[in-house]
Amino acid sequence: MQRTLLAASLCALMIASIAVPAVPETRKAFCSVCMDIVNAIETPIENREPDILKHCENLCDDLLGDQGNLAQDCKHWIDTDFGQIMDKLTIGSLSPNAICKDYHMC
Repeated sequence: MQRTLLAASLCALMIASIAVPAVPETRKAFCSVCMDIVNAIETPIENREPDILKHCENLCDDLLGDQGNLAQDCKHWIDTDFGQIMDKLTIGSLSPNAICKDYHMC
């Protein structure tokens, strides 16, 4: 009885470990894109450059243009959260890393 229970437990653990998706690799890919975009917002703010939003949208195309709808998703995220990202950089004085963690991308 104990052997059966132990064997069943080990099988369940093996199945559970196989079924877990590779989140770190996926998250790492989005983390890199997020960091690039937030850095692209931060640098022009410091230099007071115009057209920051358009620059970031172009960056979405450059980084994700060959990966299905991800470039469009990226642009939508920027269009939706651009003001909040700007506030977090300027008012909140958060780092790009902290902002990307806040968006659960890192």
